[in-house]
Amino acid sequence: MVLWLYGVNFLMSLLVLLPAYATLRREMGTSLEYLKLLNGFDFTVYSDFRHSHGAATDSLLTVGFWLGLLYLLISVFFSGGMLRQLASATDRRQTFQASWFLVASMQSFGRFFRLFLCVAGFILLLSVVFLLLGGLGGLALSETLNEEELSYFALACLLLFGLSVLFTLCVGDYAKILLFRRNETHALPAFREAMRFVLSHVRAAFGNYLLLNGVGAICFAIYFLLDSWIVTGGWAAIALLFLIQQLFIFSRIALKVWALATATTVFTIQKNHLTIFSSW
Repeated sequence: MVLWLYGVNFLMSLLVLLPAYATLRREMGTSLEYLKLLNGFDFTVYSDFRHSHGAATDSLLTVGFWLGLLYLLISVFFSGGMLRQLASATDRRQTFQASWFLVASMQSFGRFFRLFLCVAGFILLLSVVFLLLGGLGGLALSETLNEEELSYFALACLLLFGLSVLFTLCVGDYAKILLFRRNETHALPAFREAMRFVLSHVRAAFGNYLLLNGVGAICFAIYFLLDSWIVTGGWAAIALLFLIQQLFIFSRIALKVWALATATTVFTIQKNHLTIFSSW
């Protein structure tokens, strides 16, 4: 399943890269200015290109924006197929079948899209709350704290906001499990119940989610470290960097599936413990 999801991601990236490459080659012509970008991003080259070929750049950014929204929708669409595959993972004779995966994705898309809107709305609400609290707190403390201390205060607010967003995304994963297992269509009640579940099992639910996100952050840091070390002066170095990029993308997809599988396991174990305790 992970390889199949990676293949879909790779094909979607080609929808952006191939038109972008053709447009840039056409607009650059015989200019060799783009070679300055091989060893790192040069804002001067980018600003000069936008000044000379602004229409082409704007069209590429617009296409990238809409394809980014399409990628989000496809991620929501595949959630049902992923849960269907994880539910049958205990049966070793059950192999991955793309047809079953797509059928499960289509059957669950409506409820998961409504859940996506709930999660996005909650994150938007958190953004407004933290922006107001951070702004008001900064104004109240501006007369007593210096610039360095205010920057620490802003960093603390940013970290709390990041943890709140991660918590919301973690609740969203457990809400997906509830919607899938109970075959429900109401996203908001499932989101509230999933939040109560995560708050009741913070260490098992949110702790594992933070751990997997920490692994992803380490992979991200390793990628940027290798990117800074590799000097892209030839095709061999470019091919090596491309391979590292693809490994990073594959690991990101694997971690996403791993996080959903971990949430499914935690939910099953905790619910079984609750059932056993209730029977006593």
